[in-house]
Amino acid sequence: MREPLKLRLEVPPAALPVALGEVRAHLRLDDDQVLEDALLLGMVRVATDACEAFTRRALMTRTWTLVRDRWPDEDTGVVTLPRPPLQSVVDVRTIDEAGTQTVWSASNYVVDTAAVPGRLIAHAGRAFPHPGRRGAGIEIRFVAGYGDAPGDVPAPLRDGILRFVTWIFEHRGDAVVPTAGVDAARASGAAALWRPFIVPRL
Repeated sequence: MREPLKLRLEVPPAALPVALGEVRAHLRLDDDQVLEDALLLGMVRVATDACEAFTRRALMTRTWTLVRDRWPDEDTGVVTLPRPPLQSVVDVRTIDEAGTQTVWSASNYVVDTAAVPGRLIAHAGRAFPHPGRRGAGIEIRFVAGYGDAPGDVPAPLRDGILRFVTWIFEHRGDAVVPTAGVDAARASGAAALWRPFIVPRL
């Protein structure tokens, strides 16, 4: 039975993948047009969340902790890490029944950031450490995302976000906006730009 994906966000992104100035320019809003920045930023967040849910990727740099009950495949010695692109693995820990954490030395594994999704691979002859408790006894902390600056994110993903924001802007006040998701992505044309970046479910 496949273990449900359990992710905990440790450090959120410091910025959004599309800057407020880009949004205003894309919407052709003049400086004298009164529209609260908070409203526009809210639209960008909705569009960004939709993009990340659609593609199963992390756009801007953030730190996650993957929590597992057991190792996925001890025979291959490989753990696939969700929400690519993977930048690095911070640490790997096991937790016993008393809550004591033990760090598994980085000398025991290699991190494959070229793969999509990224992977943590145990060196030959190195076995994954046994978690000391039955549930949530394994924690892998890792950094994911294209980078810290909006320009680090591939243009099609950013363009799709701008299209999605435009759709929300044009339909603001409509009842459909609060549930904007896949249908909105398709209607706005964002889905066509995002589709090549979809990562298979783990």
